[in-house]
Amino acid sequence: MKEKGIRRGAYRSALWRALIVPAATVIAVPALATSAQATHQRTVTGSASFRIMDYEDFGSNTVCNRNVSLTPRVITVGTPRSFVVQATCGGEIRVEVHYKLTHQQGGFIRVTEGVVKLFEGDSENTGDLDGASAFANIFLYPGQSASRAIHVQNWNEGQPDDKADVTLTLRN
Repeated sequence: MKEKGIRRGAYRSALWRALIVPAATVIAVPALATSAQATHQRTVTGSASFRIMDYEDFGSNTVCNRNVSLTPRVITVGTPRSFVVQATCGGEIRVEVHYKLTHQQGGFIRVTEGVVKLFEGDSENTGDLDGASAFANIFLYPGQSASRAIHVQNWNEGQPDDKADVTLTLRN
């Protein structure tokens, strides 16, 4: 009389495959890889508010208020990214905010370099740079926001009424 037990052949082969599939699933978990990757990326949003004055030697100065929403940006650990946002006023002034974001370990974002540039000339497309103000070291912890107010004016031509006040607000 034969003892009842695991049969050899097709049944044993099917059992073997059934054991391999769950083991492979445990070893290769795509959801965990995606989740781990996400901890190395942060999305930064924010806004830039501009108050720009264009000096006029006839009549009153032109004053412009501009609010610009920043496009959400994904920042990866170890890969600094540079951005520019700008506003114009009076047909003669362009103000540009240049900034570089670096994602640090621990999930925080740091502005490592920044400068606000004021261009003033015959048109808003002028290349005549008349003033610049540097800023840096804005720290954005996960889930937090930070703002920095920066003032720039026409220092090159000694015209203090060509100026801009910019508030850069970033959210991590």
